Amino acid sequence: MDYLVSIIVPCYNQAQYLSEAISSVINQTYTNWECIIVNDGSPDNTKEVSSEWLSKDKRIKYIEIDNKGVSFARNIGIELALGNFILPLDADDRISTDYVALALKEFKENKNLRVVYGKAEKFGDINGIWNLKEFSLLNLTLSNMIYCSAIYKKKDWKELEGMI
Repeated sequence: MDYLVSIIVPCYNQAQYLSEAISSVINQTYTNWECIIVNDGSPDNTKEVSSEWLSKDKRIKYIEIDNKGVSFARNIGIELALGNFILPLDADDRISTDYVALALKEFKENKNLRVVYGKAEKFGDINGIWNLKEFSLLNLTLSNMIYCSAIYKKKDWKELEGMI
């Protein structure tokens, strides 16, 4: 299974964290990915930080839009994505080196899966394991129980008209 994974990184006033997020992408054991940084009209130095990464790896792409919020920015990146799978990654987050490989393994082993996510760990002002509740549709309607960096199929996003 050698699918292209599109990693979408919206960024607004988070340039100071962006390099850590992109480093976590670069260090993936699974290498068939593209990374789209979406500058959501950020007044900080997001463009300059992004430029450094663009010169280091041709799989990294960059676009600028007027500020319309993280969801809009993420959806613009997904629309432009060429990948079979989508991995949203906030600019102040990072993923483990085998996150993409392990997620794709789960999709390969279970064709009925729609979303894959793993353990989460908070870092920064709050540190430690993020104890996510066991998944259920009911719990999902009541509170956030999946972080934004869950991986899903782009075709599912299209079918739901971007409502993932």
